Formats: sequence, structure tokens, C-alpha cells
Amino acid sequence: MSSGTELITDALMQLGVVSAASTESPEALAIGLRVLNSMTQLWLSRDIRVGLTPIAAAGDEVGEFSDARNAVVANLALEMAPYFDNGKNVASEDLRQNAHRLLLHVKGLHRQLTSPNLTLSATTPMGAGNFQTFHRPV
Repeated sequence: MSSGTELITDALMQLGVVSAASTESPEALAIGLRVLNSMTQLWLSRDIRVGLTPIAAAGDEVGEFSDARNAVVANLALEMAPYFDNGKNVASEDLRQNAHRLLLHVKGLHRQLTSPNLTLSATTPMGAGNFQTFHRPV
């Protein structure tokens, strides 16, 4: 699991807004928190279950599944890009394709499984471990 700050920082690094040596501004964290919660609500409404939960502060634990982290970061970067473009396109085509590919992969891994409507017999046939009496043979 990651904190919201870690996810937001990684997304900003993918956009090239911050580097490993610099820190993100409080304004960037506030934007990232707002976008992360918005994306979380959107995914939950579309039944995309990757363990995300909305958070109150950027430092709170998000609770994403470990195999979904890259998809969350890439899609968060894509959603945050318009806030940091300054007239130029900061979201590359590679980032767009990668975010889409990762999301499809995670959706496939964590889709809700349903069982078909089957009617099963309440008894098993003789010879399959079914005893007609309550005592065991000696």
C-alpha cells in the first residue's frame, strides 16, 4: 500500500513536473489529492475495483492492490496533466498508451467473478461418500 503523497509524487515525476531531487509544492499535492479522489470515485462508480479508497489528506494510506500501483500512478499522471501543462503537452503518447494498457490489465485481474446459476442436488449418489445412516461402519 502507498500513501497518497507517494502516488501523487510518482505521477508528478512521470509528467516531469518534479524530479527525484526536488519536492512537490503544497499546491501540487492539493491538486493531486483532489484528482486522486475524483479518479477513485469514478473508478468505483464504473466498478473498477483495485483497492482504492478516497482519502482525506495526501499522507493517508490509499490501500491500492500492489499489482495495481503502476496503473494508478500512470492514470493519475494522465488526469493531472492538464493542471501542469503551462501551454505545452506534458502527457506523452507513451504515457497515454501505458496508462490505458495498465488499466485494462488491472481490470482483467480484478474483475468480479460471478458463478452461473446452477441447481445442485442436495444429495450425492451412493458410492460417492454418501452414507444413508448416521453411524459409520466398523
